Amino acid sequence: MRQGERFDTTEIDMNHPRSGASRRKKRKETKERRVPRWVFRVIFILFLSVAGVLLWFNRNNLTPANLLEWVQTQAVGLGIGDGYPYSIAGSTVSSGNFRSVNHEIFMLRDTELTVLNSTAKELISRPHSFSKPVLKVGGLRSLIYNLGGKGYQIESQSGTLAKGNAENNILAGAIAQNGRYALITQADGYFGCLTAYSAKKEVLFHYWFSDYYPTAAALNADGTGAVVTAVSAKNGGLTSAVYLIDFGSTKAVEPIAVYSENMLTDVSWADNGTAVVVGDRMASVIQTSTRKKTDYDYQGLLLSAYDMDAGRAALALTPYRGAAQTTLAVLDSSGKTTSVQLKQAVSSVSLYGDCAAALSGSQVLFYSASTGTRLGACDAGSDAKAIALGGEQSVYILGVSEVRSASAK
Repeated sequence: MRQGERFDTTEIDMNHPRSGASRRKKRKETKERRVPRWVFRVIFILFLSVAGVLLWFNRNNLTPANLLEWVQTQAVGLGIGDGYPYSIAGSTVSSGNFRSVNHEIFMLRDTELTVLNSTAKELISRPHSFSKPVLKVGGLRSLIYNLGGKGYQIESQSGTLAKGNAENNILAGAIAQNGRYALITQADGYFGCLTAYSAKKEVLFHYWFSDYYPTAAALNADGTGAVVTAVSAKNGGLTSAVYLIDFGSTKAVEPIAVYSENMLTDVSWADNGTAVVVGDRMASVIQTSTRKKTDYDYQGLLLSAYDMDAGRAALALTPYRGAAQTTLAVLDSSGKTTSVQLKQAVSSVSLYGDCAAALSGSQVLFYSASTGTRLGACDAGSDAKAIALGGEQSVYILGVSEVRSASAK
C-alpha cells in the first residue's frame, strides 16, 4: 500500500441502481413488458367479434340441419377448374335459369343442372327429365320443377336430396335457405294450392286460393311463411294481389296489397323482411313486418328485363320493343329509386352489392346501384343472352354455346 492512499472497504450493494446486474435486470423487465396486456385483450375481443360476424352471416348454414351439408359443400368447392369460357354446346339455357349465388354460377340446362365456381370447376352436374324446367335457389340448395308438369327435385352439392311428383300440375315453386320448400299447384275447385314441405319432404302446410290465381311465391329464410303473387279478372279488368301467408296459422288470408291493370309475375323475399314484387306496369317494395309498400309505376314504359337481390330490384324500362333508349332503375329496400338513362336497348340486368349491370348489345355496362355513377364496361360478345354478376366488378355472360367471365374496365 502506497503511503497516503486509502481504500473504501464498504461492502458493495449489488442491487444498487447503478450496478450492472440491476441494469440488466431492468432491461430484461422492460423488454418483457414492451407489449401491454391490454393489447392482447383487444386482439382477443376483435377475434371474437370477427368470429361472431362470420357465424351470424352463416347462421342459416350452421343450423343442425345444414351443418353437414355446409361442410360437404365447402369440401366439394375446393379445387380449380380449367377456367372460362365453359362450353355448353348442345344444350340450351333460358335467361331466367342463369344466375349467380355466392360467386358461383347456377344454370339449368335443358337436360341437367350445372353449378360452376369462379374457375369454372363443376360443383354440380345433375340430370333432369323436365320439358319446361324452372330453377329456384335457396342458400345451399336448388329446387328444379317442371312448369305445367308434376315432377320436381331438390339438389345440393352433396347429391339429390328429394325427388318426386306433386299431386297436380305445378304453377310455381320456392325454396328456403334451410331446405324447406313450397309448390303451388292447380287444385280442383280452387284457383290454386300452396303446399309447404320440410327439408325431409314432409307436408307441413296447405293453403287453397279461392279469389286469385297464384303466379309466383317466395319463402322467408326459415321457411315458415310465404309471399305469393296472384291475378284475377275483376270488374272487367285485370287485378293482381299480394298475399303474406304464415304457415303456423290456419286462418284465411286477405291480400296485403291489390293492384289494378298490373300483371304481377315474380316476387322475392329478403332476409331483412323486405319483399319485392314485379309486374308488367309496376313494381313494389313491401316491408312485411309493417305491411308498408312503396310502389314504382313505370309511367307507360315497357319492362324489358329485371333482377331482384337482397330486397332490391333492377328494372330495364323502354318506350317500346326494340327502342334504342332504356331507363335503368334500381329500387332499394326502402323503395328509394336511382335511375340512369341509356341510349341503347337492354336485354338483361343483374344486381350485386352496390353494382347494377346491364347487357346492351355486345357490351356489359356497370353502374353504382346507389348513385347511378358509371363504374366501367366490358365486352360481352355478339351472342350474349344474359348476365349474372359474380361481384361488383365481375360478371358471368351466357352465350349461345358457352359461359364466359369478364371484369369491368
